[in-house]
Amino acid sequence: MPVYIVLGNYTEEGARTIHQLAELRQAAEQWTEVQGGRVVANYTTLGPYDFVFIVELPGAEVALEGALLFGSQGKVRTQTMLAFPAELAERIARRLP
Repeated sequence: MPVYIVLGNYTEEGARTIHQLAELRQAAEQWTEVQGGRVVANYTTLGPYDFVFIVELPGAEVALEGALLFGSQGKVRTQTMLAFPAELAERIARRLP
């Protein structure tokens, strides 16, 4: 199943309701399970992003749905990246001329 790395920041509204952080995390994790995915890791971070959410999802359409769903709630802004296992990238690299 494809792995997606979601880098996120809280919006002003998200910062104002930061005391509801546990509910937001639970909603994202429950949504992932309902979609047939699996949470690999969920971190609060210091630096340019407020959180990193690593998840397995059935495909890009499901990942886009999640980005649109949670983004439309106005509490977070995200950047989602498709991640490739190192072994796969190395196998592909060996095919190059």
